[in-house]
Amino acid sequence: MKICSTCKIEKDFFCFTKKTREKDGLDGQCKSCRKIAHKIYYENNKEKIKLVRSIYKKNNPEKVKISRNNSYAKKVEYYKDLKTKWRKNNPHKFAIYLKKYKSKNYGKVVSWGAKYRANKRKAIPPWFEKELVETVYKKAKEWGFTVDHIVPLQSDIVCGLHCWSNLQLLHPSLNYSKGNKYWVDMP
Repeated sequence: MKICSTCKIEKDFFCFTKKTREKDGLDGQCKSCRKIAHKIYYENNKEKIKLVRSIYKKNNPEKVKISRNNSYAKKVEYYKDLKTKWRKNNPHKFAIYLKKYKSKNYGKVVSWGAKYRANKRKAIPPWFEKELVETVYKKAKEWGFTVDHIVPLQSDIVCGLHCWSNLQLLHPSLNYSKGNKYWVDMP
């Protein structure tokens, strides 16, 4: 048992943090008093602390990135649950967010759908070029074309791959008339 130097209450040793400079190896303040002291200090020195943190972030971007990744990795399940709860509690806000995201990132969204369908057919090669494929879908939307697989992914004769070299932009009427029955150099 040890008496806290701030609240003067006798508490168990586990209520104190370790401090090697002290004779008993424990801090003089208990954890709850230390927490209150930190909160008061932060309230009185907000601007100074924010300035120091922003300077540190500018001077150490790699350390900050590693720290964020480690922090996220430790709490992945917590953050996933938090996002899921928010989506369930705010369906209208989530729908608005999703609509905005899809309109801004059309190429990505359509590419993800195509990748999902190709993945079900096991038609994605190990060298899949994600950025190139997303660009093809984005340009197709901009120019008014549809994305076509030169060698079809689903056919009675052959199964093509979902990769950049097997994609082409076609006018919608040409693409729909082609179907899954024809491709260049067809045997």
